Amino acid sequence: MSVLRGRPRDTALDIAIANATEAVLLSHGYSAVNIDRVAKLAGTTRAAIYRRAKTRGELVVALLVSRFGIDPASDSGNLREDLRLIQELQRDFFVAPMVQAALAGVLNDLRDDAELGEVFYARFMEPRRRSVAAMLARAADRDEIAPPSQPGVISDLLTGPLLLRAALPPIGPIDDTLVNATIEAALTACGAIDRTADRPAVKPSQR
Repeated sequence: MSVLRGRPRDTALDIAIANATEAVLLSHGYSAVNIDRVAKLAGTTRAAIYRRAKTRGELVVALLVSRFGIDPASDSGNLREDLRLIQELQRDFFVAPMVQAALAGVLNDLRDDAELGEVFYARFMEPRRRSVAAMLARAADRDEIAPPSQPGVISDLLTGPLLLRAALPPIGPIDDTLVNATIEAALTACGAIDRTADRPAVKPSQR
């Protein structure tokens, strides 16, 4: 006989809270996000919010999970294409208005609040890094690369340069040149096999 444990999660309320968080963030900025304002806009209670998030940072983490998910890596059957697809998603992430509105405030809170850092990593970053690790494992199974010993480093190579450009716009935009460079850097770090090297060299004609 099965035993019910607690009430099921109200996904409609989760969506309302995420929508309210985004609305406050875009209209008033990260510093204006708080439990009272989001609860009022979502049509719910402080207690309902606190069951999901205790701080504005946690509200924004939940928003990021809702909008961008935790499993970004594709499975196209080719590592280079998988990397291109994930970097296009990352570019969309970093140029999204809500991310632009939240980035500076979240980075500041992450520096000052160790608990928020743990929540941000556990709920958003770590699952996405696992997704990249699974993508690399699939590539290894296809013999495109050797099994990576440090897949987290590949995640850092993919994300770090885009985060830097997003945090410091004067450096330049997140353009195709940067995206392509991160893909090449990841492939190099993985020791990806260059299939073109198996082709016979074309000898210059003799005169």
